[in-house]
Amino acid sequence: MQFLNKLLSRPSQIFQQPSTTTTTSPPQLKLTSHLLASAQEEYKAATQSPFLLAAAEGRLSKDVLGRWLAGERLYFHSYIRAAGKLLATLEFPAASQVGVGVEETVEMRLVDWVIENLARIRAAEKMLVDVAGRYGIEIVDESGEVGVGPVEPPPEGGVVGEMEGRRVMERLMDFEEEVEVVSAATTSHPKLPTVLPWLEAAVMFWGSERCYLDAWSWAKAHQPVRGSEDGDDGASDDADGGALRREFIPSWSSDEFREFVARLERIIDGAVDKEVEKGGAKVREQVLRRVEGKWKSLVIAEAGFWPAVE
Repeated sequence: MQFLNKLLSRPSQIFQQPSTTTTTSPPQLKLTSHLLASAQEEYKAATQSPFLLAAAEGRLSKDVLGRWLAGERLYFHSYIRAAGKLLATLEFPAASQVGVGVEETVEMRLVDWVIENLARIRAAEKMLVDVAGRYGIEIVDESGEVGVGPVEPPPEGGVVGEMEGRRVMERLMDFEEEVEVVSAATTSHPKLPTVLPWLEAAVMFWGSERCYLDAWSWAKAHQPVRGSEDGDDGASDDADGGALRREFIPSWSSDEFREFVARLERIIDGAVDKEVEKGGAKVREQVLRRVEGKWKSLVIAEAGFWPAVE
């Protein structure tokens, strides 16, 4: 009788179940998202410079733009050489590996992206020269020489367009030494697997393209509305005659370019996720050690890519 009274008065205590609440850790960020979040102030400086704002507002003179374009062509040439070095480090499937799925390995997808990028860079250089010619912009190197042919590098210690960051970026994209360093580092730690020896190079390509895309997308978003009822965009009154706002900015912030950059992002993140799934936290730690420092150096260099303007 006493038990029945107790049951009726406090049933919840009699039948209370032990707590089964579990806590789950938040999902880890993709590698590229982690990198973007790791140096936000530096990234902002690299993608929101006064030079970009002046470009968006049509305040860059033809002389200033011409000097910057000369440096841009130099960087295109360095970029092409860097792409060749990256291709030389990638392992291709053996001749016996023929069949469905071979062409979809991460290395072959990366090869496809790099080759497409080479064609894109050459097309961008041709467009640069064509637009400069149509708008009367002289592509002037540091020595003051004008030309539409190959641009010669500046003398040792010189800087094209007063952009020290470009030189730093070229050094960051020297991948031959990098592969040797990665190999030596992983060999000295036999417990750690040697994963994705091309990762640093791919991150540098993705980082430079992502910064460029975000920088010119920011510039596009800050263009003033100057259109008139007759459809004139007002760019003819810009200091450069409209070359940036009509030609370069739309190209450098296009949806096509955005998707191209996103493709490499997916290649990198997918490859890293697969290796981390196999090797666990130690592999992720190794990956972060390898790329975080280079990422920050690249972003800082990107900020120096843009010359100072008043």
